[in-house]
Amino acid sequence: METKSNSSRMPLVLLRSALVGSALGVALVALFALVLQKQWLGIDSVPYVNSAIKIVSAAAAALIAARKAESRTLLWGAAAGGLYMLISYVVFSLVSGSFSFDTALVSDFAMCMLAGAITGVVRNLKR
Repeated sequence: METKSNSSRMPLVLLRSALVGSALGVALVALFALVLQKQWLGIDSVPYVNSAIKIVSAAAAALIAARKAESRTLLWGAAAGGLYMLISYVVFSLVSGSFSFDTALVSDFAMCMLAGAITGVVRNLKR
């Protein structure tokens, strides 16, 4: 059973893990922009690398959250992945100057939650 102190601190852990995942995502996007500038990869790689960056960043956020959770790592991992995607959406929408809601956003949100949930489960298996 989860202790009161652990359940009360998990929202802050989720926020911190999502912010770390978002920072990692920004760093990976900047690195990918450099790779594109150097023409080491073609423009046709953008959708694949974009998805990979989201998955890696969501998994990193979930790993941080799941390490601090005493139980329900699947739930905390999925929540961290979803919160990462929400923060990233807001940040990149502010940078681009437009907020658009479409099926790709829903798909990305589900993908990040799934990556987070899987990471939470794997983290629980490693205990």
